[in-house]
Amino acid sequence: MDTLGGMDPGRLGAQIRALSGTAIGGDPSARHELSELLGRHNPIDLARTLPDLEQEEITLCFDLVETETQGVVLTEAAPKEQALLMLHVGDHGSEVIATMDPDDAADVLESVEPSDAEALLRDLDTEDAREIRELREYGPDTAGGLMTPEVLTIPSGARPVDIFEVVRGSPDAETINALFVCDADVLRGVVSIRDVIVAQPDEPVSQWMTSEVIRVAPEVDQEEVIRMMETYHLGVLPVVDRTGRLLGVVTADDALTALEDEADEDVLAMAGAGQSLPTERGVLERVRARMPYLLFTLFGCVGAGWIIRSLAEGFGAGGMIEKTAQLLPLVAGLAGNVGMQSAAVMLRGFATGEIPRSRVRRVIAEEILVAFANGVICGLISGLMALVIMTDPEPERFWAVAVSVALAASAAGTIGAVLPSACQRVNIDPALAAGPVITTLNDILGFTIYICIVFGVFELAT
Repeated sequence: MDTLGGMDPGRLGAQIRALSGTAIGGDPSARHELSELLGRHNPIDLARTLPDLEQEEITLCFDLVETETQGVVLTEAAPKEQALLMLHVGDHGSEVIATMDPDDAADVLESVEPSDAEALLRDLDTEDAREIRELREYGPDTAGGLMTPEVLTIPSGARPVDIFEVVRGSPDAETINALFVCDADVLRGVVSIRDVIVAQPDEPVSQWMTSEVIRVAPEVDQEEVIRMMETYHLGVLPVVDRTGRLLGVVTADDALTALEDEADEDVLAMAGAGQSLPTERGVLERVRARMPYLLFTLFGCVGAGWIIRSLAEGFGAGGMIEKTAQLLPLVAGLAGNVGMQSAAVMLRGFATGEIPRSRVRRVIAEEILVAFANGVICGLISGLMALVIMTDPEPERFWAVAVSVALAASAAGTIGAVLPSACQRVNIDPALAAGPVITTLNDILGFTIYICIVFGVFELAT
């Protein structure tokens, strides 16, 4: 099938909608024209277009493409459309599943009920069903969940001619760039296809293979998998069990998809917007996902207001609220930005492996120093601005605002650096420490510092 790729989903969706109305009504010429349209485009483009179509249009397009193409569409579709199509195909689903790579099939089966998934697996070839069942036992965010068990392996005694026969006999292999040397399924080494080409014809692979193979356990989190592949520039990463038995490999395209998923989750967590693929979820589900973060912010801000009122009453300076309130947004805004900057540095460092465990304390200390330096500079500028914008400028106000901003920024930088690190240590996603949590904590702390210093300074002045 000669297909084109990279078409705008909106344009393809418009073409499908223009034909599907009459095709659904039973017009054979419209069905034929729609079938030809779908045949001219990459199945991935069709999968990207599905969210823009109605259910009847989705199922019609799915029925008009070949079974192998249906497998690609299912693999690339969003969970919502996967569930719809798996329900639509019914018993025919096992034929579609059989065309997929085992790791993709395991992911697609997550969109149906466990009993339905098992019924589909019973209709598959015994070996294919076994591979998919094994993959489904691993968490989707682990090396085992990412790997494919379809790996080209060769014995340690194989010679180049034998290896080429293995490659020729596996035309559907997901990758042949790396060939793994195994004896009794235990990983012994790895060779590239280039190594095979330049090797001496009579030398067994055991004499020229790379025996020090970077490997990973199936339980390892996908973030660590991504870091390892990026650090060591790997196209494939073997997954082995405790005995060294080769279970499968994580390929570069799967790692890239996982990296995108991790980036999506971190960005959404920092914004307090809930789970991944938010636009694929219903309105009520989005409300439930975001409400806890908003409630935390709401109660945090109420707490900040209570602190301000209590401090004002404690200092006997309730009448000064009007004079000081004008600069509260300035203190909170600067502190919030400083905190988010530090948090962003820590999150990126953890995600890319730039901050290993041995460097965490040093990086935190450096971030605190940076926050303090920025706070001092912004504090001096803020103090001067306070003298300019206030209707009754007083020298004490300069120092009150300058010191408040400097301390609030330092505190915010400390929170932004320490909180993600603490979450990382106790195996909580550090991105959850950013966004609403850090912003709320910085607001409370910034308001408290500002009110204490302003009221304290003016009490001393009077």
